[in-house]
Amino acid sequence: MPKKVTVIGSGNVATQLATALYAKGCAILEISSPAPAHAQTLAQTVNARAAGDVRKLLPADIYIIAVTDAAIPEVAEKLHAGDALVVHTSGSTNISALNKFARRGVLYPLQTFTRKHPPDWHTVPLFIMANTGEALQELQNMASLLSRTVIPMPPGDLLRLHTAGVFTNNFVNYLLGIAKDLAGEQFHRLYPLARETVEKAFAAGHPREVQTGPAARNDAGTMAKQLAILPPEQQLLYKQISSSIALHKSTD
Repeated sequence: MPKKVTVIGSGNVATQLATALYAKGCAILEISSPAPAHAQTLAQTVNARAAGDVRKLLPADIYIIAVTDAAIPEVAEKLHAGDALVVHTSGSTNISALNKFARRGVLYPLQTFTRKHPPDWHTVPLFIMANTGEALQELQNMASLLSRTVIPMPPGDLLRLHTAGVFTNNFVNYLLGIAKDLAGEQFHRLYPLARETVEKAFAAGHPREVQTGPAARNDAGTMAKQLAILPPEQQLLYKQISSSIALHKSTD
């Protein structure tokens, strides 16, 4: 286990990761963020020092860069890490973004994070990679403090997995937002349907095997009625998804 961990970032991932590592006995040395108030709040939670300038961080054993994908190159350029292990938490940013560092890796948690709702870390799959076997083992040791499922992954597979996560979480959440607008106060009645949908999809050999609905059975009359109650932008989305469903059904 690393003796001194510095977390760069103070957003959702940084907050949950720093808090969880601290709870598992890791010494969080500094929380670095361009947002001083957020850095200070998180630092107080994990008994760390709040820092602003990445170029002036204290020596640590491991630096975790938990910032937006676009900000990773700038942080890497400014950070002076010596022989420490430097990792980022992005599933869509190649490890090569950290080529400046002799020991580098990726720690990608496959989960959605919000600041005020800690996940059950034991169930969160953590995907890791590193540029050396020694660095990978160090990362494995730290990740295993949090999760029962720690999986080494090659870079290309990680990007595919992250993209799959966007479809699973971000797009589904957006579609549920549309469902909320349509169902109104009856939205909570959709929960058993949503649960059954997910359970069937993961139990099947492929989710397309359990696809149902008007598009799957080519029910043009029902689809026309449903399209009539939707605003234009949702009509377009409805048509695109329905066409894709129908296409796959015809080729299965």
